[in-house]
Amino acid sequence: MDVFDLTRNPDLISPAYLFFLTFVVVGLSMVGFTSYLTRFGRKGAWFFLLASLAITVGACWALLHEIRHVRAVKAQVLSGRFASVEGCLDQFHPGLASSGESDSGVEQWFVAGQLFDYGPDEIRLGYHATKPGGGIVHADSRVRVGYVRDDLLARNDIVRLEVTQHACPAAPDYAR
Repeated sequence: MDVFDLTRNPDLISPAYLFFLTFVVVGLSMVGFTSYLTRFGRKGAWFFLLASLAITVGACWALLHEIRHVRAVKAQVLSGRFASVEGCLDQFHPGLASSGESDSGVEQWFVAGQLFDYGPDEIRLGYHATKPGGGIVHADSRVRVGYVRDDLLARNDIVRLEVTQHACPAAPDYAR
């Protein structure tokens, strides 16, 4: 049995501060530069200033959401109140080792009516290793999944995953 488990070490559940702060800093730099251009009467600079402000606000909002969500996930993990499903996979679409043009490399599978999807290059908490990238979930796996729902982003973040290989008939790939 293969196991991925954040529930035993909840200190590993943390926001990707550097990723989000990079976008905030870039946005603030753009605001500063476009404010400079606007001050000296450059034509069209107002448009770029508004776009820069929108990017900065969006990056700040994403950072705040990530912090709130991680705090909620950690609280649910510490209290043991996260959702859980188990069984053979209903459907399985393998991801790619790295993002591609066709489907961004996203791996998707259903178990007990719940969708789990993740990509190889995603910055997110929880399990997100695709099959070609060394992931442990395969079409013929039996899984027990502990997860926390992120309603805003409409996804399930996997905090615990137990996989028994070759325990079920191979699930169909709905994308084919």
